[in-house]
Amino acid sequence: GLEYLEKIGFNVNPVKILCKNINEVIKAIEKIGKDRESLTFGIDGAVVKVNNLELREKIGTTYKTPKWAVAYKYPPEKKETRVKDIICQVGRTGAITPMAILDTVNVAGSNISKTTLHNEDFIKEKDIRIGDTVIIQKAGDVIPEIVEVIKSRRTGEEKQFEMPKTCPVCGAKAVREEGEAVVRCIGVECPAKLYRSIIHFASKDAMNIDGLGEAIIGELIERKLISNIADIYKLTVEDFKSLKKNGKKFAQNLMNAIEESKTRDLYRVINSLGIRHVGVKSAKTLANYFENIDKMIGASYEELRMIDDVGEITAHTIYEFFRQEQTLDLINKLKQAGVNMKAETKKRSTGKL
Repeated sequence: GLEYLEKIGFNVNPVKILCKNINEVIKAIEKIGKDRESLTFGIDGAVVKVNNLELREKIGTTYKTPKWAVAYKYPPEKKETRVKDIICQVGRTGAITPMAILDTVNVAGSNISKTTLHNEDFIKEKDIRIGDTVIIQKAGDVIPEIVEVIKSRRTGEEKQFEMPKTCPVCGAKAVREEGEAVVRCIGVECPAKLYRSIIHFASKDAMNIDGLGEAIIGELIERKLISNIADIYKLTVEDFKSLKKNGKKFAQNLMNAIEESKTRDLYRVINSLGIRHVGVKSAKTLANYFENIDKMIGASYEELRMIDDVGEITAHTIYEFFRQEQTLDLINKLKQAGVNMKAETKKRSTGKL
């Protein structure tokens, strides 16, 4: 079948070996494995098929796979390289991830010059240092990873890496919470977290800004119309009209939704700030207890700990969050924009109960 397709002009796989028995199959697999680097395309295995269409019909297939074919996976190709440096990247959730910068090396058909080191524990477990000679491979022939350090190559000039205590992007405090492997930036105005932070701020359970969806937020950031959460309240009808053709009505609707969001209850403002471990339920508890944002900012850890539904970890997170300059700056900007910072006062009934 393959030979016929090739004959009439189709582009078929040039590596096809006809085998008469299992020994020839094993030799063919070994040969393809040896020739792997010289192929003009990447492979991660070899497939053995029954070369008879009538037999294939008899052997049949399962719901997912043919019984007349089996795939052999080659072990991942391993190469030596050197760790030139270890840097940190900040993701959209504030997770700070260490990354190894490597001397470029070709592994399984692609040039590898960097790889993730996942977290602090991974670096300690493998004892990876700046300057180390390491062995890398592609996990599943896709993602590069450091398999091991060749410690016998150490010269004594290698440097141990320490996770940063502050965010490399915005300088806010970097925190690793108990029971977690990830170190996170807690800066509410961190540019690396901007997209995710604004999506949360505008979401239904937070400030509920109808029409301000992910695509619009992405475009506003891309066009540099917003660089922090509070910039939402500086946007104009003209800014929104520029995002869509004939977008006058769309722009006015969005402006109305943004203006309306200024009147939201305090619990929504608290939830919109994206404090870790604080969801809608605990935001309502905090809003009812403090009644305005300034009292909450001034609360001690001990006071926070005494509130129902606020445990030790959450109390610590809230306390640290309101000690950050970025948090106070954002709240000040929101106040200036006219965003409500007080809880709705509930009328008490005058009866005995």
